[in-house]
Amino acid sequence: MDDERVRAAINAFYKGAGVNKKFNGQVNENVAAVFGVMISETKKCSKALSWVPEPPNAKASISWVVRNFANSVLNQLKDESSLTCAKRVIQIWDRKIQMAGMGL
Repeated sequence: MDDERVRAAINAFYKGAGVNKKFNGQVNENVAAVFGVMISETKKCSKALSWVPEPPNAKASISWVVRNFANSVLNQLKDESSLTCAKRVIQIWDRKIQMAGMGL
């Protein structure tokens, strides 16, 4: 269940940024950590994710993603059109999150 919610959060982030890509990899703590960095980097250039708190100890975990990306928030993120800077973040970090999803 948590894996599905993390995957949904990542895919909503991609969709909100207008990136036609899906994350289908394995969800693990490394994936959550990379996704946390992606959110943090996006917050630097967009106010769209200002509501997302910083993860404790500056490292996101699966439970942090699940707590902060509830279904209602995911729906809001899917409709968010101001995530244009997220496209650049995705370009930079997509390979790392995909590799983390392969256990690498």
